[in-house]
Amino acid sequence: MKKISFKKLRLWFMYPLFIAYPFVASANDLYFWCGVTFIILGLLVRFWASGYIMKSRVLATSGPYAYTRNPLYLGNFILGFGISIISGSFWLVFYYFLAFIILYVGTIKEEQASLEVKFGSSYRDYTSSVPMFFPSLKPYKRSDKLGFSLKQSFKNGEFIRLFGFLLVPITFYFFSSLVLKKEHFNNVNQAAILLFIVFFALLWFNIYIRRKMERGHDQ
Repeated sequence: MKKISFKKLRLWFMYPLFIAYPFVASANDLYFWCGVTFIILGLLVRFWASGYIMKSRVLATSGPYAYTRNPLYLGNFILGFGISIISGSFWLVFYYFLAFIILYVGTIKEEQASLEVKFGSSYRDYTSSVPMFFPSLKPYKRSDKLGFSLKQSFKNGEFIRLFGFLLVPITFYFFSSLVLKKEHFNNVNQAAILLFIVFFALLWFNIYIRRKMERGHDQ
């Protein structure tokens, strides 16, 4: 029987956040803007981390990796928390916390075992000094001191995630404004539509460029 990884399970357990949203969402502006703040913060953490990691090739220990071993997952946590807050539903937030703990702890343990085999004593020294999730106030002393790479962030597909997730609060805004509040179409709605179109175009432009680059490498 084929083993199902925690990475695949993560997607299935997060779908209910979006499915349940129309049924439990409130039209509370405070929840919306608090959620948007967390979404942007989570995206910034992820974007920062993605400019340092060369997945499965080099052990990342600089940038945010000098403070936490899993800054990408920390960004995911903040991002997902923001999405659940927008709903204004205690039970959706509770579900998110529970699902995140169960699935990401499993994912981190799977990856930790793989990284220990790959990097050996270097990784063990790193894990003994840097916390698994919540950041330390002091950076890792043996950090590789590499700088942030915008090119590496693009290679890791972070631009696609960035523009993709920026569409989420705009979509929720339309639902809250036009469905829950039943507001008339106004200038704010027009601005939101313009932002949606811009982010959507940038999303597909980045997907197109990445696919073109991948085809170039295969040839």
